[in-house]
Amino acid sequence: MSTNELETLPISRAEFQRQEIFKNVAFESLAGYLLGCKTIFPKPGELLIDPEQPQRRLLVLLDGLMEVQVEAQGGNFTSLIQPGHCAGEMSIFENVKPSAKVFAKENCKILIIDGDTALAMLNASHDLCLNFLQILSNRIRNSNKVVCEEEYHIRCIEENAKVDALTGLHNRRWLEEMYTRELSRSNSGNLHLSAFMLDIDHFKNINDTYGHIVGDQVLIAVAKAILHCLRPTDMPVRYGGEEFTIFLPGTSIENAKIVGERLRSCIEAMKIPLPDKNDCISVTISVGFTERKDGDTVETIIKRADEALYCAKEAGRNRVCVNLGDGAMFLF
Repeated sequence: MSTNELETLPISRAEFQRQEIFKNVAFESLAGYLLGCKTIFPKPGELLIDPEQPQRRLLVLLDGLMEVQVEAQGGNFTSLIQPGHCAGEMSIFENVKPSAKVFAKENCKILIIDGDTALAMLNASHDLCLNFLQILSNRIRNSNKVVCEEEYHIRCIEENAKVDALTGLHNRRWLEEMYTRELSRSNSGNLHLSAFMLDIDHFKNINDTYGHIVGDQVLIAVAKAILHCLRPTDMPVRYGGEEFTIFLPGTSIENAKIVGERLRSCIEAMKIPLPDKNDCISVTISVGFTERKDGDTVETIIKRADEALYCAKEAGRNRVCVNLGDGAMFLF
């Protein structure tokens, strides 16, 4: 190729060799194909690839920054293309219209290669093919990473929606799913399962006397004590307000009685410090519990535990009561 022909090329040898896409590619092997190409200098915001007006062409970014925008059912997604990389290659390889819009993000210098020329260049250079494969594999890897991160964030959001922000215990949304699953498992295997309802005694008086900040501290302290008294497999939930419920898988009525008394005595012994004061307060709880019966639903077993809780409170509070069914209540 003559010196005059080389001067008509849209890209210099030095620029060519700086591009990631042309790494290890001999300039002379592709110079003839580049004669029919051109460079453009788009401004920020200029639309370079439009799925509604498709052109099969490869955009090699020599300088600046391009932005890819994809509209999907889950929302709009964007990514950036750095110098030395390209856009438009998938529509060339697959012979389909582009699936995304590409804009100039900054002032750019872009080498435009039409689709047929790009395919001819790939046929002419094994190294160019390898560079394309590397760039595309990196994009797939990054896309997979983004998808995994999005799925992780979605799972975190879903899990956070099932956790009570104040106490860190699960909430009723979690209860509906997990208690139903655990009860179904216990019913199928005829396994022991005990359910608790417990309530902080005179909680309204605490809020009225000390304020809601202290009330919140009491709820947090009681939640921590509940966790301390339970096994990792037990399932405590902040039911609402000052009420808590617990499912104890594999726990008979006799063992549930021991757990109930341990909860009651542990919380009675606590000293909860008042903020900004050299003083503490103590609280007590009332506890009602019952054991799973054939045909129980989450609603029926919690209802029996709640009836036992009401009985414990009627008996003077700071008590534990079991509901054996058919109106049989026993206080401890």
